[in-house]
Amino acid sequence: MIVLTCVGIIPRSVQPALARTSAAKIRPVRPGALAVAPGGSPYIADDARNQIIEMLPGGGFKVVAGNGKAGFSGDGRQAIRAELHQPAGMVVVPDGTVYFADMANNRIREIAPNGRISTIVGNGKFGWVTSGTRARAATILSPSAVAMGPDKRLYIADSGGNQVLRLETNGTLTQIAGNQHYAGVYGAGHSAINASPDGPSGLAFDRAGNLYISGLNTKTLLMITPGGKMVLPMGIDGFYPRGDGGLVTRPNGNVIAMDEQRIVRLSPKGARTILDLSRRRIDGVTGFQPNGLAVARDGTIFTDTWMGNGNASKTALIKISPRGHVQVLWRS
Repeated sequence: MIVLTCVGIIPRSVQPALARTSAAKIRPVRPGALAVAPGGSPYIADDARNQIIEMLPGGGFKVVAGNGKAGFSGDGRQAIRAELHQPAGMVVVPDGTVYFADMANNRIREIAPNGRISTIVGNGKFGWVTSGTRARAATILSPSAVAMGPDKRLYIADSGGNQVLRLETNGTLTQIAGNQHYAGVYGAGHSAINASPDGPSGLAFDRAGNLYISGLNTKTLLMITPGGKMVLPMGIDGFYPRGDGGLVTRPNGNVIAMDEQRIVRLSPKGARTILDLSRRRIDGVTGFQPNGLAVARDGTIFTDTWMGNGNASKTALIKISPRGHVQVLWRS
């Protein structure tokens, strides 16, 4: 039983006003990808604010990265003084380091525990990557998601390049899928390196080492086996991922995803609905269309939406407890 309780890109002319907004007035504008801080609070990548913000236990928000202006600057400085441009998928590792896709800057950036930001992948130009390329010299195109693999290496969804890449410990990149740069899903059932995932927008590993990939362009779900073969999981004829970074791994090793207005659990055998948010009124929010997804260490799920995303009537952030209790943390 589900128990309910309450607790578009902005024009550049508006963005400087966001940069001057006081901390007391920080609010999500167009929340997207989510991640969870080591302390359990949600991080929100807001591509309209060009910032990453954190929801505090008291209900307010603070800026984690971005000064509110669209652009690229600030490497080596405090992240809150840096310019970002459409931050997207994020992952937070146990020491508090945040890795995120700075999508419109064609870069992957890192926020260290001391708050300093740096670029770890991408030189800002767009193109395609071959294995062995130095990560900071690479030309990636509109990266939208990152994931930490069981091998403790960072995996990157290079959406515009139709590639999945891995950042090696020696600072180079390796192609995991998509070295042919084809548009459309190509090569399922064969080696992933010779296949095309077509606009990968989300990545997550399950406990068996399978890598799930959501494809935004063709609305597909793909999987790369530990042996390197790209396959279509059984029983999934249509998959409608939302937002960026819409696949996450739960503490038990299962992968969950956003599929239209449903949150589903994935396996090689298909998808099973965990929660269907369609036609559900959640504390005054109707038409909730999940846009970001994250899971805390205790199994709590966070998801968000913005007003006008599908039929969403409000911009909102909700929390779903491991027992299915839905709580609205914030809404416009």
